[in-house]
Amino acid sequence: MATVGVLCARGRVEEKALMAALAEAGIVSALFPPTDEPLPVGPLFPMASGRSFPVPQIVVDRHPDRQIARAVLATCRALDVPGLCAGIAAAGDRLDVASALAAKGLPRPETALCTSENAGLAAVAAMGLPATVLPLDLKSQPIDLPDIDTAEAVLEHRSVLGGSEGSLGLVQAGTPPPENVVTIFVIDGVATALETSMAMGVSVEVLRLAEQTARALFADVIAVVIALTPSGPIVWDVRPVPEFRHAQALTELSVPQAIAQAVQHRLEPVSAPRLPSDSTPDWTNLVTQGTRRDLVISA
Repeated sequence: MATVGVLCARGRVEEKALMAALAEAGIVSALFPPTDEPLPVGPLFPMASGRSFPVPQIVVDRHPDRQIARAVLATCRALDVPGLCAGIAAAGDRLDVASALAAKGLPRPETALCTSENAGLAAVAAMGLPATVLPLDLKSQPIDLPDIDTAEAVLEHRSVLGGSEGSLGLVQAGTPPPENVVTIFVIDGVATALETSMAMGVSVEVLRLAEQTARALFADVIAVVIALTPSGPIVWDVRPVPEFRHAQALTELSVPQAIAQAVQHRLEPVSAPRLPSDSTPDWTNLVTQGTRRDLVISA
């Protein structure tokens, strides 16, 4: 029986790297749930083969289909199997995420929930252009609205072809250019790696905002997309199951190694109190050699 179940559709580069890091830490892992086997709900029942269902001690959420992931994670909770996941972002949608961050007072763009094409156009008119449509499902990509013609076409297309589900979405003010966006990977409350096309350094303020976002969402593992604006950094989006093959480490651990360490901490018997969740590294004056360029973390 595997100690760790890696919840995914198939073993991609990230899942293979994670399982290798777990093996390096001496932790047995396997893809979960087993292919073509039903997942028991409630008390375990013997499978057709006569053997017991292979229940892991912990599950790491890496499934790209959030509907499947939510169902499996809920079933695991019923079986008292904990999950290492993105918290509210793993169990909910972009509205849940936006609401949780707004409740904590974290900086975000002006946002409106739109339930129809007309509501979307009204939001765009009030906010001004450019704007961005974010479908509620976190696996769907944001859609830029640079001008009114694009906004009308996109909103009509989503309403006509997507029905009520397509009409639902968030409209956010602005469309940050790629060079003003940084994605921070936060694992166990600590900013561990980043992806960016920015030529300049990443400030301590950005890293701390990513860590605050993870705490607000009760996320064990998450990628936080932060846009840099003239008024300061804002949380633009989150990714509950991010790709990290191109991530540049901010600490001595890679993303897979940091996840493996988080798993190891949860498997250890309780012997000493852990540091509180808000005890994060002092990023001031840190300089890390990245995989493509020097990453300068400035105050």
